Amino acid sequence: MLARNCMSKRLVTVGPEDSIADARALLVKYGIHHLPVVKEQRLVGIVTDRDVRSAPAKAKSVAKIMTSKPLVIGPDTFVDEAARQLRRHRIGGLPVVEDGRLVGILTAADVLDAFVDLSGVRETTTQIIIAGAKGSKAAAQVCDIVRKSRGEIKWLQRDAKDPSRLFVRLKAPRADDIEYARDAAGFTVDAIIGPSRAASR
Repeated sequence: MLARNCMSKRLVTVGPEDSIADARALLVKYGIHHLPVVKEQRLVGIVTDRDVRSAPAKAKSVAKIMTSKPLVIGPDTFVDEAARQLRRHRIGGLPVVEDGRLVGILTAADVLDAFVDLSGVRETTTQIIIAGAKGSKAAAQVCDIVRKSRGEIKWLQRDAKDPSRLFVRLKAPRADDIEYARDAAGFTVDAIIGPSRAASR
C-alpha cells in the first residue's frame, strides 16, 4: 500500500507568521496533532501540539517553534517505509509532498490503520499457524498451496523466535482443503482459527 492510499488529505495548515495561539486553536478545533507550515504554497516547516504546549512565553509566531525543513515523503512511498521513518526518527507524522506541493500528511494512526487493512482483520478470514516451514522456499510453497485451493493470502509472517513457523491469514472457501494440502507437502498445521472455528492440534 502506498502513502497516497492512506494519507490524510484534509489539510489544515498555518503560515510561519501566524500566531501560536492560532495554531493551538486549529489543533484543538480539528482534533489533530500536526500542522504543516506553508508559505506561498510551499512547505516550510511543521508544528506539533507538543511544540505549541512547550513554546516559550516570549515566542509569538509559529516560525519561532516550528521544525524547519521537516522530513517528508512522496505519495508513492510504501507504507512500511513510512513506518520505518516514523519509528527511526521518533516522529508522529510525515508531510506528503509531490512536485514541491503539499498533498497530504501521513500520521502514525494512518499507518496503523493501513496495516490493519493489509492484515485482513477487517474481513472474514482464517488464521493458520504452520510449523516445519524451513528454508527460503517454504513461504512460496505455502502461497502456492493457498492459490491452488482457491484461497487468497492476506498476511504472511515468520515467527521471529522460531523461523520454521509461519503465521498466515487468508480467505478461502474451505480451510480444511488447505490444511490437508499442507500436511501432504510436509508442513504441520499447528492451529486453524476461523470466524466460527477455533481448532488446534
